[in-house]
Amino acid sequence: MEQSYLQEYSLLLIFVALSIIVPIGMLAAAKFGSKFGITPIRSSKIKKSAYEGGHPAFSEKPSLFSFGYFYYALLFVAFDVETVLIFPWAVSHGLITNVWGIIPFLGIMFFLAVLTVSFIYVWLKGCLEWIK
Repeated sequence: MEQSYLQEYSLLLIFVALSIIVPIGMLAAAKFGSKFGITPIRSSKIKKSAYEGGHPAFSEKPSLFSFGYFYYALLFVAFDVETVLIFPWAVSHGLITNVWGIIPFLGIMFFLAVLTVSFIYVWLKGCLEWIK
């Protein structure tokens, strides 16, 4: 029993070890390469700027975004999480199964009701309008 318990987690331990070793190895290789001239570091004004895409910046000070984008981002995240949670549920449980009965269906309906009420609240508050 002890051996099967360790075998179940061996793949997880290998994955965790590799996820730690690979980034450290890449950083060490970059540091080693820059010390011996394999990967030279050439600094320039454009590379030190806020946007490092190779093009000069339009202005020295970064421009501010409208706060209206923040509301849309939050709504996108909320409904994206909804989709991520509902799709596996629909695949595994279906609408109503013989094993679980109506409990999963009521749980999803409650989840959707909370999201719908929050969306209506944001809409009635006027947060979805660009110009107030």
